[in-house]
Amino acid sequence: MTFDDLTELDKRLYEYIKANDFQTKKWSTPDAARKLGVKEDDVYESLSNLTKHIKDNIWIYYEDGGLRVVAE
Repeated sequence: MTFDDLTELDKRLYEYIKANDFQTKKWSTPDAARKLGVKEDDVYESLSNLTKHIKDNIWIYYEDGGLRVVAE
């Protein structure tokens, strides 16, 4: 899979993650959904798609009581 295979929301979420520093601040699905104008479930599904289809470009891990999400 490549970036061309991602949905429009997947691409928007990927750019949102890249533009924000969720390595030093905790990830918030409600904030992402609000800023992208979609439902939280849509963000979860899109995040799952990103980790499946471009797994070498996105990392999700837990640190200091919160999820961290990094995209390159």
